[in-house]
Amino acid sequence: MTISSVFRKELSESEIGKTINYCYQCGTCTGICPAARFTRTFNPRKIVENALLGFKEKILDDPVLWNCTTCHSCLEVCPQSVLVSEIMFELRNLSVERGHLPEVFRAEGEGFYNNALNIPSSPAIARRRKQLGLDENITRPNVEDFKKICELTGFVEYIKKKEEPASQEVANE
Repeated sequence: MTISSVFRKELSESEIGKTINYCYQCGTCTGICPAARFTRTFNPRKIVENALLGFKEKILDDPVLWNCTTCHSCLEVCPQSVLVSEIMFELRNLSVERGHLPEVFRAEGEGFYNNALNIPSSPAIARRRKQLGLDENITRPNVEDFKKICELTGFVEYIKKKEEPASQEVANE
């Protein structure tokens, strides 16, 4: 494991990432975190500490990063206004750039790419929409236009990458 002072500087260059420098490691984020309550491996305070110390590989190569539920409770209680859950998004993006995308997220992205919808329409959805007084027919986006956007933005490259077997699933306890 190598320490990278450049990593902390890189994180600090964005408006979100620079808030990491205000963290004084009180642990309030971990105390409110629902993911931390159910697993001993996910600890937002420790992830922030490792980022501050420059342990780039330790953070970005660890599938535990994906256990954040993005409930944003940590944002609400942080006494220093550190944007912890937003920083988690940035760290996940960096992790994906390194080729680490859990299979469950890759499959969801692939479904989104192929259908231009997160949840494709089905007879059950149409029945439920009718029960709720909603139009049964959902206007479908033009899938080909959506695929073109995905290709132009590079999204398709991330969902096509296959994760090495040891890191495919979101980390469990």
